[in-house]
Amino acid sequence: MRLKRSPAAAVIALLLSVCAAPRAQEVARFSEPEEEALAAQGRGVYGLERAANEYGVWGGGSFSSPTVVGSTERVRLGLVAFRYARVMARGENMALKYTLDAVPVASLSFPVFEETAGGMREVRKTITGAGLAPVGFQVNFRRRERVQPFAQASGGFLYFGERVPTSGGAQFNFTGDFGGGVQWKTGARRAWTVGYRYHHVSNGYRADVNPGFDSNLFYVGFSIFR
Repeated sequence: MRLKRSPAAAVIALLLSVCAAPRAQEVARFSEPEEEALAAQGRGVYGLERAANEYGVWGGGSFSSPTVVGSTERVRLGLVAFRYARVMARGENMALKYTLDAVPVASLSFPVFEETAGGMREVRKTITGAGLAPVGFQVNFRRRERVQPFAQASGGFLYFGERVPTSGGAQFNFTGDFGGGVQWKTGARRAWTVGYRYHHVSNGYRADVNPGFDSNLFYVGFSIFR
């Protein structure tokens, strides 16, 4: 009897098969001085780190909010996150990474209406929280080059200091995002990142009120490789 695989499992298996066949010359290991010397000569060692662990920090914000998934308009989102990533497989021109982002600071701002003596008026409400995105994947293209475009997607949660967007909402909300950007290697063990994410926040209908919040999130980051 054959077991059926989910579409997500099939996609991950395909990415692993594409990236998993390293060339023979990539088996060789370089010492750290050799890596730095080759990088200085521009000889493309930027995808050949001896270790496959990446540690970084990134932050960004959004000033526009589409309503493709969520329905809340004029959302502003700010995030600061610490990243851990590990290269799962490498191929001719690509590298597949698993990513984990810890978010110590998240700020969500959106318009609400409050009642005053003169009637209803619109004000902006800002709620802060923190969270984790433990499931993420990133594919780097042109992995031997100094400038590496990438595509990514991740999922997790944010826990806010109060119910979002009102008392009928929830403090615990799920998150999902996808996007891409460019990772610029300044050395064999250092890199800057500039990217974009379509970011969604929702309580998954675990509460009476669930409008959903979508954001066009732009961010920058810095990473080191160990």
